[in-house]
Amino acid sequence: MFYAKHAGMPALIQYLEDIENEFRSVAYESASMAIALEELEAGLFPGQWLLFTNGPAAAHRAQVYVGLGWAIAKSNYSFSSAVKELDPALYSRIADGCGYYDGSFRYRQTVINKTLPAYLPEAAIPTYYQGIGRSTWYSQKTDIAQVCAVIESFPIERHADLWRGVGIAVAYVGGCSDDELRAILSYAGANGANLASGAALAASSRTKAGTMTTGTGRCSHLWFTLTSDNGDKIKEETYLNQVKQVEEN
Repeated sequence: MFYAKHAGMPALIQYLEDIENEFRSVAYESASMAIALEELEAGLFPGQWLLFTNGPAAAHRAQVYVGLGWAIAKSNYSFSSAVKELDPALYSRIADGCGYYDGSFRYRQTVINKTLPAYLPEAAIPTYYQGIGRSTWYSQKTDIAQVCAVIESFPIERHADLWRGVGIAVAYVGGCSDDELRAILSYAGANGANLASGAALAASSRTKAGTMTTGTGRCSHLWFTLTSDNGDKIKEETYLNQVKQVEEN
């Protein structure tokens, strides 16, 4: 909304930097979508968007690439065409954003009918479902029984990606008590490690952006501890190495 009404990147950056730290990366994600959508529709991508991403938004790169996924999904733009000049290491974030958008705004097509979009290449499908998993946490209003029912409606080979997305959503937003987090992990069952990996991704993103919250850190540590062979004796450096490995993969 701000980007649409105000000309000039400096004003946009000032606006984003004035947003409360906990929500700043999400605001950068939204700005990324607005810039990318305008450029995709005008045939100018990745002009200003790339300058924004590599410059003032660099600390929020994960969320900025997710925002690009929103724009690709909204415009039905070819995923392969949009990403060909971008960092391949972040393609998964773009696909996640596509899945999140379709799961949120094309619910019947995506979640009920299980229809994959034409704009999406096969290689992007796993993290596309991760994005759908993220959207499910919100579309089901954080009702874990309903979230589980939605995931169970998908083919079993997609469950790991969907639970990883749920892990990202729960950890990133926070707000759950330890008892609630244990209940969510119990619902995940055999996919508990995927849930914990999603939480590790959320923690990694917040750490890189300098927006880490108590809720994100607590969730990620708890799930990793409960799904680790080391149990409560897990060491901090082991946890941080796990976060790094999840982010790299």
